Amino acid sequence: MGIEIGPVSSEFLGAELGDRRLNSRALMLVEAIAAAPDESFPKIMSDDGELEALYRFLNNERVDLESLLAPHFRETARRAEESGQVLVIHDTTGFSFGGVTRRTGLGRMKQAGEHTAQGFYGHVALVASSETGAPLGVAGVIPIFRTEDPVPYPNRKQDRKPDREFNRWGELVKTTSKRLQGSRCIHVMDREADAYGLFCHLMETKQDFVIRSKDNRKLDVPWGDKVQPRLLHDAIDQARYAMSVEVQLTTKRSDRMARLRKAPARMKRVAVLNVSVAGIAVRHPDYTEGISRNGSPLPRSVPMHVVHVQELNAPEGQEPIEWTLLSTLPINTEQQIRFIIDCYRRRWLIEEYFKVIKTGCAFEKRQLESAHALLNALGLFVPMAWRLLALRTLARETPDRPASEIASAQQLRILRARGKVKLSPTPTVREAMLAIAAEGGHIKNNGDPGWLVLGRGYETLLYMELGFVIAQAGERCDQS
Repeated sequence: MGIEIGPVSSEFLGAELGDRRLNSRALMLVEAIAAAPDESFPKIMSDDGELEALYRFLNNERVDLESLLAPHFRETARRAEESGQVLVIHDTTGFSFGGVTRRTGLGRMKQAGEHTAQGFYGHVALVASSETGAPLGVAGVIPIFRTEDPVPYPNRKQDRKPDREFNRWGELVKTTSKRLQGSRCIHVMDREADAYGLFCHLMETKQDFVIRSKDNRKLDVPWGDKVQPRLLHDAIDQARYAMSVEVQLTTKRSDRMARLRKAPARMKRVAVLNVSVAGIAVRHPDYTEGISRNGSPLPRSVPMHVVHVQELNAPEGQEPIEWTLLSTLPINTEQQIRFIIDCYRRRWLIEEYFKVIKTGCAFEKRQLESAHALLNALGLFVPMAWRLLALRTLARETPDRPASEIASAQQLRILRARGKVKLSPTPTVREAMLAIAAEGGHIKNNGDPGWLVLGRGYETLLYMELGFVIAQAGERCDQS
């Protein structure tokens, strides 16, 4: 099933900024920036007057991140509902802004006492089709500003603070579940989300999840039972062998813990993975306060499944893949187990999404002087980055599907008439994307097109389509 990708301005239609002039200004700014999102604002805007209007808009107190993104959240929910079952991929990234000038409202990016740039963190929920992995949009963004001194870790007393930073995981689950209530959601998270309270919150609200484990957790077993494993890693050792699978690994290493360990870059390869599974009940840790988000006691244990994945015969010098995945999804068949693995493998999408914001939209290079203005700029870039990622993902992940899934018959006629890339009688997604990229300046011999050239080409195609529609309407008026 294809996804509809319209002009980026359609992701801002209906924004309520408290003033019709601000609403109109937002659409004009989006159209201007979308043509070259990686360029500086002075280069994008046509003259000094337009540049000044942009800065006034970004600094306007009536404009805020949530209001700018509200239409995109609605469009994401609509696409998700059409898709049926979706992955909600959660993760956090840091946005760091250098320079000598201290910017108003930003927080620290490293431990106190170190020389560091100012910035903030963005906790994001990216929605993707569980069937194809196609990005459907963003369903929530929580900005985090570390303005207070850091608390030594571990400090379990911090669990008692209602504003504890970790609570962002549960808050975004709650927000996205409400926005995406027309879809079946599977929440996908990496090791930072391995927390008993979050498990309970997800189970309590009947949300499915796939979360990579980082802790050797205690398991709930009957008193006096000396046969059942009492720790997660022991359960993995005794787990039922399920199957062996082959997966394609990319050269990119997105795992933050691996980067901190300065592990070598992962080579592109086909990995053979041994998979074992088990049903477990994770026990209430001793150190938690024991109170859930709604004020009731946390349960003694929560039932779930564990899927353990380990690479066989990794190349010399390469760290073998090993994932311990905790999930509420069933593990009765090989197809169900493979689905859990594929859900986690889709997590790379959000790493790519962050890269689009930082490089494709050059967000960290923006010379804005306040947190308010930077958040409003982020509000403009969030839908743009999704659109760039969606275009490239469709080109790379579904190249052999019919082009009609991503382009209308009219758009394909326009691309044929342009003739920059020859289209077959029944073109594929790849053929259409290469033709679109050619409109953005891509040369076929230079390899696969990237985000920016696809984005430029798609904007050009939409303008040509608009001109075609206007011309047709004019002809009908003349004939009447």
